[in-house]
Amino acid sequence: RSDEAAAFKTNSADMKQGLEGVKLALKVLRDYYAKEDKAHDAAGGAGGGIISLLEVCESDFTKGVAQMTSDEEAAQAAYEEQTKE
Repeated sequence: RSDEAAAFKTNSADMKQGLEGVKLALKVLRDYYAKEDKAHDAAGGAGGGIISLLEVCESDFTKGVAQMTSDEEAAQAAYEEQTKE
């Protein structure tokens, strides 16, 4: 059980760090493409595609963190129930 808990802590931290990175990338791209600038008008479609892809990544990371947390809580509860008996 301690190995599972240690793996959760490591993996959870990595997932949260990845999620924060994706959020930062989305913020930077949204701010960039929100500007009225002729230099990036031609790349607006590509920028929208990249933003859409990052939104999917953000959703996947969020779901992954939630699932990992739920699994860890269930495993901990099951362990406590077994050791209580």
